[in-house]
Amino acid sequence: MRPILAILCTLLLLSSCAANRNTSTNQGLHPDEVFTITEADIARETRQINSMIKGVWTYHGPSVDVSGKDVLYSLGKPIAKSKLKKKLKNAYNKIGLNKARPQFTFNEDGTCAIELLGASLKGSYNYNPSQEKITMKWHGIPLTARLKRDGKKKVHITFDADKLLKLVSLASKVSDSSAIKALSFLMDHYDDVMVGFELKK
Repeated sequence: MRPILAILCTLLLLSSCAANRNTSTNQGLHPDEVFTITEADIARETRQINSMIKGVWTYHGPSVDVSGKDVLYSLGKPIAKSKLKKKLKNAYNKIGLNKARPQFTFNEDGTCAIELLGASLKGSYNYNPSQEKITMKWHGIPLTARLKRDGKKKVHITFDADKLLKLVSLASKVSDSSAIKALSFLMDHYDDVMVGFELKK
């Protein structure tokens, strides 16, 4: 019996030492300190992400993004984009974008402003670089777009055609039927197409 008792005592002693080591190692650590994410952490991460697109971006030309598997896609993206850009440029000229030259301003704190057709829209935005997605809000009205960075000095912001019309309507109260028809043409004839602006710093 004595050898067995000696073994048991040794095991108990080792267990006690290990417990003491773990206690001393974890002393002073509270679960909240390890797992809690503070508002300051979120704000810091958001600013880092927003710094990727911060600044004033000015209209340089129309931008088209073709996706999906419709007839245009089967023709090939370069052909489709070239054709659509010409139509989009004509539509923009009718509205007056070529002269007004819209500006998008994105700040690190998540606020944004758009100068478009003489109107100024100020609101907030949320940017997700991994999905190339940006959601802008004005007076609680959200508008989602695709934002692709092209180097450090150029970005492309493209919308579904109906959302582009929504943006134009929000900014300018466009009532000219020829301008509306020019943009509506894109909605009626092209599926899986995103249209918008090429912007430069």
